[in-house]
Amino acid sequence: MHWLVLATGGIVIVLTAGSDRWSVGPLVVIAILTVISDLTSVGEAFPNLKLSGSFLGIMLAAVLLGGGPAAAVGVLSILVGWLRWREAPHLLRNNLASFVWFPLIGSAFFHAALSLAHIGPDAVAYYLLVFAAFVLAMALNFVMVAGYQCYLDRSSLILKARVTLPPILAAELFSALLTLVAVYVGVRLGTFGIALFGLVLVVFQYLLGQLLVSKRRSERLERMATTDELTGLANRGRLHERLREQIKAAESDGKPFVVMLLDLDRFKEINDTLGHHYGDLLLKELGVRLAAHVGPSGLVARLGGDEFAVLPEVRTADPRTLEKVAAQLVDCVQQPFVVDELSLDVGASVGIARYPFDGASAEVLVRLADVAMYGAKTAQSGYELYAAEHDHHSIHKLSLLSDMRRALGAGEINVHYQPKLQLSDLGVRGAEALVRWEHPKLGPLAPGAFVSAVEQTRLISSLTRHVLETSISQCAEWRRAGHDLSVAVNLSARDLLDRGLPHDIEGILSDCDLPPEALELEITERMIMSDPERAIAILAHLSGLGIHLSIDDFGTGYSSLARLKGLPINELKIDQSFVTSMLQDESDLIIVRSTINLGHDLGLEVIAEGVEDKPTLERLAVFGCDLAQGYYFSRPLPPDAFADWLSQFAAESAQAPSVLNRYRSSVAALSRKAM
Repeated sequence: MHWLVLATGGIVIVLTAGSDRWSVGPLVVIAILTVISDLTSVGEAFPNLKLSGSFLGIMLAAVLLGGGPAAAVGVLSILVGWLRWREAPHLLRNNLASFVWFPLIGSAFFHAALSLAHIGPDAVAYYLLVFAAFVLAMALNFVMVAGYQCYLDRSSLILKARVTLPPILAAELFSALLTLVAVYVGVRLGTFGIALFGLVLVVFQYLLGQLLVSKRRSERLERMATTDELTGLANRGRLHERLREQIKAAESDGKPFVVMLLDLDRFKEINDTLGHHYGDLLLKELGVRLAAHVGPSGLVARLGGDEFAVLPEVRTADPRTLEKVAAQLVDCVQQPFVVDELSLDVGASVGIARYPFDGASAEVLVRLADVAMYGAKTAQSGYELYAAEHDHHSIHKLSLLSDMRRALGAGEINVHYQPKLQLSDLGVRGAEALVRWEHPKLGPLAPGAFVSAVEQTRLISSLTRHVLETSISQCAEWRRAGHDLSVAVNLSARDLLDRGLPHDIEGILSDCDLPPEALELEITERMIMSDPERAIAILAHLSGLGIHLSIDDFGTGYSSLARLKGLPINELKIDQSFVTSMLQDESDLIIVRSTINLGHDLGLEVIAEGVEDKPTLERLAVFGCDLAQGYYFSRPLPPDAFADWLSQFAAESAQAPSVLNRYRSSVAALSRKAM
């Protein structure tokens, strides 16, 4: 069809060649200026405006030279432009057809009207006809180009005209006025006038284009400064700006207001399971949903990750009203999201800070809402109003993290050791390294007081390396003293995802001259679940070095037996929550016994932690448990005290072999009873 239209246009050009003015000089000048103007257009950055003199040049040729020369200029501009834009072949053909026919029809209309009206270039009506011909040609071009696009996407041409024409109409009418001026200059000054006008037009187009590009860049930077790129919501900067505005308004009218911080629950599972693409799509949809829920008078801002801030329309400090608003917000988030035909569910925790009761500045309000949000997440209550006790905990946590940076270099972080015994002969097999903090103000701190906070920061890498260096060095010292022991060190989830960890450990082992099999690394099931592929790859590397690997707190995680079977591990460690109560709780006893059997079936050693009395120890021996540790043997001890304990334990074992015999007799008796 396109070829037929083009062929018909070619025939018309040939048939009307005698009535056209094929002057080489003006035609070449107009063609060159038209092509240059089209190539230097800046329309690609402006969806509703294209700064190009190509249409002007074509219509100038149509008025001064005729339809054939104008069509030739149009075809040339399209072909040269194709080298830049590379449209699809069918679009190129359609554009060629349009730029052949609208100059022909526009020129035919103009010259026919001149002939009928018997007017010349000196009459005002001449230039009115130029304007009319320009409008007609523009309409024809729109119908052919936009009509074809509507044909391709099965849309309405009338609807496209309503949407497309209003934004560009002013620019096209301005182009029509410039065409009048160009025609006037061409009529009065000839080819030289056309060249001069074209040159001025190209320079003007370039300068105006640069101005608009600069303006658009400035607007984009301004938008980036206040808008979240992913969701299109306000960002942190815009939130603080709006908060300051509301504080000023509240100072005038005395009405309180609140800021709510919302953090998603279970969002990480979506990212880890489906990938960040699905997570981003969910965040985009959530942004739209929250904005619609809050309304035009409120504000929703994305602060980063899956954390959002909300300034609701309601201005009150009444706790009941605010709890109702927060509950509705949580309910809004909890409605299922459909992403690529998958139904995804997330929860939300909301923290609420009130002005002026909780804080008097934008920064303080956001921080306190964040504190309240973490309180809601910890309590799993959905939402919480800010309370002073929340903030105390947060400040304490921040203070500990700040102190940790100093403590690592000040010798305050120590390692204690708890012995691990072989149940077959009650021999000391090794020890678990447990970190302790001798805080100058708070006194001795157990791991539970600071490790969970440190694990959320990069400080955990420094802490882990310190514990590894200290423990490996200590184990090497034990071996030089004649104690053939191993040492076990706990890793965090962040450690397990560090691809440089195996290399670092290999270097520490080499520096301390400790064989890799003397080091055992303890990990939990949950740590592996955070990024299974990466974690397993790092575990395989560590295992390949000869380092022993142990699953700590076994039974409290969510890993499958299939995944457990595929891990390069050497040991299962039964969590003390089952061991300490197994003689009182039949279900715990069954879990312990089953875990021991499972571990042995998988070719693993099994160790029980939390052994606090002799009956528990003997029952574990009956079940075939390989190793045990707990307060029954010793609490975690500093290095010197552990060395004393080792010496004392070895002396007692040598002087009282009957103790081991009695232990074996007790185990044998229990075994017969169990049978």
